[in-house]
Amino acid sequence: MIILFLFVFGLIVGSFLNVLGLRWNSGVTIGGRSFCVACHKQLRWWELIPVISFIGLNGKCSGCKTKISWQYPLVELWTAFLFISISSYLALIVFCIYVVITIYDARHKVIPDALSYSALIIALIYRFSLGNSTTLDWLAGPILFGFFGLIWLISRGRAMGLGDAKLALSIGVLLGAPNAFSTLVLAFVIGSVVSLGYMFIVWAFSPLFKGVKKLTMKSEIPFAPFLIVGAWLSLILNLDLFHVLSLFK
Repeated sequence: MIILFLFVFGLIVGSFLNVLGLRWNSGVTIGGRSFCVACHKQLRWWELIPVISFIGLNGKCSGCKTKISWQYPLVELWTAFLFISISSYLALIVFCIYVVITIYDARHKVIPDALSYSALIIALIYRFSLGNSTTLDWLAGPILFGFFGLIWLISRGRAMGLGDAKLALSIGVLLGAPNAFSTLVLAFVIGSVVSLGYMFIVWAFSPLFKGVKKLTMKSEIPFAPFLIVGAWLSLILNLDLFHVLSLFK
């Protein structure tokens, strides 16, 4: 029952995070009524039930019949899984901020500083609350920041944004050395698999993807979503791909 409650509550929070991510810096207040982005029809309560409304409406607006983005149910479900897989409420709050960062970066390819700094502050509080962190755990954030910052500096911002470095700083502080360094590997692996897989599918089934933007090796791809998914997997699986713990025993 507790898991079910957390899952349902996570769906509700995920719906709010969707609104927050879409309206951030858009000029639309968070407290405003939800509406269809195509016809601006105000949505009724039965059209706002997480996941269920999307299924009931067959993924289309009840007014103009425009297709509703799959982002809505996917973010709601992801947030629900965050709620049942992360035991620390402070870590969970940070990952809720990460969900908003994922939405915003995927749409605008920019990570707002306010979100990165908020995540960092809460991650620091979480790290202090543990009380048993090693020196390397504290250094994990600055190390990841230095790694991505160096890529940003050398490429002059073309290969990596400085926002990714700021995000990695909070991830390192939150997760500690073993999980944080594992996140680095997972992020690049997931990013490569998703990007190459997308390129292959669009190429192989090009008649079905007319009008869809094609990726090339020069395309600008938001990296924050891969970092955040990698951080989540590393945390819940307690990964230590570099065997950091064994090196310092």
